[in-house]
Amino acid sequence: MDDDIERLRSLLLAMNEVDVEAAEYHKLRAQLISELVRMRAEQDLLERLRPIQDQVERIGTRDPDFDLKSFMDASWE
Repeated sequence: MDDDIERLRSLLLAMNEVDVEAAEYHKLRAQLISELVRMRAEQDLLERLRPIQDQVERIGTRDPDFDLKSFMDASWE
């Protein structure tokens, strides 16, 4: 997590006197995570895969002459 965001989070929790060790905090955190997971699951699969596809496009086209076995064998030497 970004240092600035972490500092802001800590400050917010301290100003609101939130006890991060309290069961209520952990319950709320679990509920928030559960909701995020649920919302993420509702996204269309193609929407979730798009960032990965974009990264693959940035890598470029595959070298048709690339021999993975030879590459792996050489890395063991």
